[in-house]
Amino acid sequence: MPNACSLTKPDATSFRFFPTTEPLSYFVEYLYVSQIPDHFAARIDATRLPEVEAQLVFAIEAGNVFPGGTPLGGGLRACLFVQPAHLQVIPIPGSIRQAIGASLLPAGLRLVMPPGAEGLADAPLFGLDELWGTEGRELRERLVAAGTARARLALLERHLHARAGRIVRPSRTVQRAFALMEAAHGEISTEELAHACGCTSRTLRSSTAEETGLAPKHLARIVRIRYALNLLVSGGVPLSDTALTSAFADHAHMSREFRELIGEAPSRLGQKIRSAELPAFSAERNLISTGLLVVPKSV
Repeated sequence: MPNACSLTKPDATSFRFFPTTEPLSYFVEYLYVSQIPDHFAARIDATRLPEVEAQLVFAIEAGNVFPGGTPLGGGLRACLFVQPAHLQVIPIPGSIRQAIGASLLPAGLRLVMPPGAEGLADAPLFGLDELWGTEGRELRERLVAAGTARARLALLERHLHARAGRIVRPSRTVQRAFALMEAAHGEISTEELAHACGCTSRTLRSSTAEETGLAPKHLARIVRIRYALNLLVSGGVPLSDTALTSAFADHAHMSREFRELIGEAPSRLGQKIRSAELPAFSAERNLISTGLLVVPKSV
């Protein structure tokens, strides 16, 4: 369990990530805690990038943006919600002050939705009480009562561990398909994936839709642009080389994908990410790799 000091300093902006163990590791890549004080939130714009992983999040917000919620007094609310895998950029409200969550593997959504992702409504967020009913509401209240980030993280981990032991493991076909997508940096067709996984294209499309809510071609598209983005922000990689090594046909193709999926040209986005105006924060991982984009607030 993480050191309490790293999770509870109210004035420090920090992003912490923690590994999981079996059986939870079949569904969850990592757990995390974010502390976002007022002075930091006022100076940045934050978004969730297109991503293949769903997020289960307990958040404290100074507002009324997230679904459901428990009033805490002083204008604060506690919310527990799911953000499915998605192609669009999703703004993160400046009202968020603390987030404790689980980043689900591409085939791990059944941890929170046992029937899988099939039939998800076209919405970016779902209150967990909408999916779990009484269990979701009770977990939210227990997380509120836990009081500190450290205690909340431990409680969420215990609850998910217990749930993981009762749930059928994710589809091996989808796990294999996603591993192949990552190895190819997204440049692989549905037909090639299906052949490598020993199934038909129709079966693969059905399996990925059930497990993640997205088709294989959409998952591959996200993998491709996220790989390019990681190269771009790592520094020292010319845009033309980024395009080539990311499996885009050329720079123009990459620029179209960035504009369509992220809303900005890669050159402009790179300038924002490396801007000296970005306030300091502490993070154990490259935030882009976790699907979180943090840039200076637009003037």
